[in-house]
Amino acid sequence: MNTKDLAYFHQLISQKNFSQVADHFGVTQPTITLAVQRLEREFNARLVHRDRVHSQLIVTDAGQQLDVHASAVLRSLHVAHQEIDRLTQQQTVLGLPPIIENHYFPRVAARLQAAGMLENIRTIEGGSKWLRTALHDGQADIGLLGSTAPLSYNSLVAEEFDRQPFSIFVAKNHPLARRKRITFSELRHERFVLFTRSFIHDSAFNQLSHRNHFRPNVVFRSADTHLIMNLVAENVGITFLTALVDPHRDDVVRLDLLDDEQPAFISSIVYRNNHVMTAAQKRVLEILHATLGPTGSR
Repeated sequence: MNTKDLAYFHQLISQKNFSQVADHFGVTQPTITLAVQRLEREFNARLVHRDRVHSQLIVTDAGQQLDVHASAVLRSLHVAHQEIDRLTQQQTVLGLPPIIENHYFPRVAARLQAAGMLENIRTIEGGSKWLRTALHDGQADIGLLGSTAPLSYNSLVAEEFDRQPFSIFVAKNHPLARRKRITFSELRHERFVLFTRSFIHDSAFNQLSHRNHFRPNVVFRSADTHLIMNLVAENVGITFLTALVDPHRDDVVRLDLLDDEQPAFISSIVYRNNHVMTAAQKRVLEILHATLGPTGSR
């Protein structure tokens, strides 16, 4: 079976138009037609039906089922291409959310540099939820991800190395700045500036909002920690971040949360369990373990 036929078929199911699929791949329309015919012979089933009266393409049950498998096969091939490309280049791609990157990666980078490996590291940044997908899709080899519960996936290995509480950050001149501790329920009338929903902070924030039975007033979302802190300093709103964030500024104040059984920010080393690592990538993993162990020196 030609995997190109599967790619043509998958795109046809998505667009339901032979000429558009042909244009997408830069081939002739008969090429797409022949690909579908080969697949129908391979599986001995009608996969699509042209309703010429209504000018529609109807996908049969067999066609829908094949597309499920075609999508999985094409995704696996895409991941394989990315992995093998990096294997031949001796490159390691690390997925890093911004807070974890700022707090933990400098120590990791120092050890990588000492081992002469830092120049072969490429990082991609984003929220932990997005980076989890990037690991699944082969865009990253290893990630340092945040979560509110221990990660457990069939296709990923997750090794927890730290837990930290969440905190509230307010402007120095905000009325709450005189407090050192606060319960989440006291914040029901506040304006919030938060991370975008691709960050694990959103899940923890929603847990506390639901538990305290109020819908928060979120006035702005960003993926930039520095911007969020600037907005907090200007009293645009208060924010909810892991206590790992150290603002290093005198115009923002951190408050501890007093809630019982509040979610924790769990940091884990995550990688695919079916990824064949190069010697260099294994060494990167060893350095991560040595740097980010429970005591930070394992």
